[in-house]
Amino acid sequence: MGELQIMGRSVSRRGFLGTAAAAGLASAATMAGCSSNAAPGTGASGGTAGKGPITWASWANPGEADAYKKVTADYTAKYGNKVVWQQVVGDYQTKILTQLAGGSAPDAFYVGDGQMAPMINSGKLTALDDFLASAASPLKLADVHPGLLEWCKSKDGKLYGVPVDSNPKVFWFNKGLLEQAGVTTDPAAQFAAGTWNRAALDDLLTKVKATGKRGMVVEANWFDLFSLVTTFGGKVLSDDGTKVIFDTDPKAMDTFAWLFDHFAAGTITYGGSLPKGQGVDALFLGSQLATIQYGRWILPNLRKLKNMQYDIAPMPSEDGKTIMPVAVYCAAMAVQTGAKDSQAALEFLGRYVNADGQKARLAGGGNAVPAVKGIDDIVLEGGLPANAKVFNEVATKGWAIPLPIARSAKVSTNFGTETDKMIKSGIGAKDFATKLAAFINAGG
Repeated sequence: MGELQIMGRSVSRRGFLGTAAAAGLASAATMAGCSSNAAPGTGASGGTAGKGPITWASWANPGEADAYKKVTADYTAKYGNKVVWQQVVGDYQTKILTQLAGGSAPDAFYVGDGQMAPMINSGKLTALDDFLASAASPLKLADVHPGLLEWCKSKDGKLYGVPVDSNPKVFWFNKGLLEQAGVTTDPAAQFAAGTWNRAALDDLLTKVKATGKRGMVVEANWFDLFSLVTTFGGKVLSDDGTKVIFDTDPKAMDTFAWLFDHFAAGTITYGGSLPKGQGVDALFLGSQLATIQYGRWILPNLRKLKNMQYDIAPMPSEDGKTIMPVAVYCAAMAVQTGAKDSQAALEFLGRYVNADGQKARLAGGGNAVPAVKGIDDIVLEGGLPANAKVFNEVATKGWAIPLPIARSAKVSTNFGTETDKMIKSGIGAKDFATKLAAFINAGG
């Protein structure tokens, strides 16, 4: 879907969203069994199924394109619908909105976390509440991790999308680099001992810097900045979730001051200061960065490295032993109001995002984490990383894109650029928080 400008350089947003990996696609049974115990040609509990044709669309890299073609073929074979997948190249949001306005949009399609509000505002998305509450739905909404749903809702509470999977922020670390730096107890072991707190992270970062390597990079996005706030007990949002309050929350402000102190000391690198073309993931994969706070999307590339020992832990917390709620990247599936056979399109959505659908797409070493309950074992396959169970624990507790960002196209589009300008200006932590909160709450 094009690229997102973060810290002055392009980063694949598809990489952030981390939806179903081609490598993780199951073989012949990709969509098998995805409507509970219903027989083909019936609804999940015996209701009348939509048998009409279905078109669906998403962004995709080459490997994912092959995966989605297989999903499509398997669905047609199992349920009898003629299904066609369309790859959208370029400006994904603009192209889908143009198709919706012109009556040529696919029946169902992916929606990125910063795209839901414009899609809902178009008036062309189908509210899913009634269908998901019906006997015909292959998905029980209660199975979806609740913190991942709010961004898919309109201001009046109606639901217009369901996450296809998720990518929670975890603390990856290069075991070899930490050992070289003299970090004798790694973050996973410290978490198990209840000592994985800010002081432990400070010690790690100081020791790694002394080796000439980078310890940690923080980028100009809500995923990084706000996760630090919440993992250390601060508040990002008001109780109703409609505005940010981190600029007035004492713990949040303490975290920003801590972060800016690390920027000044060079123990945490600001991503926007990296040389042009030097990606954070490339630094970690190249053993030039000791830790990286990303989701599961980097696992396929890590699997290719034979000599690198790595693992994950939750983000550090105040007490050193609690997994705190942090950010989770998501994309959702939605259905348009003009679908050729709305029942067929809705059933397709349900089967695509329910436990069976997510299991089929993520099995075998995928690059995302289930957004639903009951299939936690998927991320344990292959035993990499050793503490892979952390993915599920963080996804269960985590939160998706904050509503003040998700519901403003200007904020979601310009967040990285504005944040980058502020940090590069040499602004202090207090002024940074004040100006960033004002930018978000004003809607950009």
